[in-house]
Order: sequence, then structure tokens, then C-alpha cells
Amino acid sequence: MDTQSVLFAIAEISIGLAGFSGLVAAFSQREGQAWRDDQKTRIVFLVVLSFGMIVTSLMPPALSEWSDSPAVIWGFPMTLYSILALGLLAYWMTVSRKQGYKIQFPKASYPILALATILQAAVLLSGLGIFLPYSSSLFVFGFLAILIFGANVFLALLNTIWE
Repeated sequence: MDTQSVLFAIAEISIGLAGFSGLVAAFSQREGQAWRDDQKTRIVFLVVLSFGMIVTSLMPPALSEWSDSPAVIWGFPMTLYSILALGLLAYWMTVSRKQGYKIQFPKASYPILALATILQAAVLLSGLGIFLPYSSSLFVFGFLAILIFGANVFLALLNTIWE
């Protein structure tokens, strides 16, 4: 399977993740029940993460129509998404710690968070041309780690709703 097909599949999966998050938000609230802050944060987090993934996974095929430079085709979307993902990960850690959100599934969540953070840092360095310059494979693995992290956040959201 070529990288472009994988990126299109990642975009489709991201659409599904954003869509399911929206469905949960729309249909799971009961009469007279208010969303807790941690639930609202998780929903917004998932939607922003998913839409960022959709846009940046579709950028390389579009950019390849304008340029032959790997720095443009791969470097720009890699750098853009890794900054977004690392910023969201840092925001999530800061907010959850400050607000005292209960980490759901800590034995799975912490290793997934660590892996996603390390891979996004590597993607950022690759996008900047410093480490494994403009590696499309690394970009895909970075997306996969964030998808796993997003699935973990989605399951945590469901768990908080069903408590």
C-alpha cells in the first residue's frame, strides 16, 4: 500500500473519530444532565485532533501538485501537525492535572501518551529536516500513535458518561 492511500485511510478514520465524538455529544446527554468539564474538554480535544489530522493527512497529495520538494510536500504538514498534536498533548496534561481530572485506564493511558509524545517529537524533527528528514513513514506512524491516543480518549469519554 502506498503512502498516499494510507494517508487517505487515516483521514477517513479521523472523520469517523470526530463523527463518533459528535454523536456521543449529541445523544448521550440525559434530560437535566449537564456535561462535566472533563467531558467537554475530551470532546473538544477529540474534534480538534481529528480535524487537524484530516487536513494535514490530505496536504501531501495536494502539495505534490505544486512542488517536488520533500520539504514542502512532507516537511510542512509534518511540522504543522506535530506542533498541533504536541500543543494539544501539553494542553491536555496541564488541564487534566490542574482541574484534577481522573485519568481513565492509567495503565494504558500513560504508555500511549508517552509513545504519542515521543513519536510526535520525532515527526517534528523530521518535518524540520533534522532527524530522518521528511520521512513519510514516520509521519504515518505519528498519525497512528495519535489515533491510538484518540481512541483511548474516546473510550475514557464513554467511561465517564457511563459512570
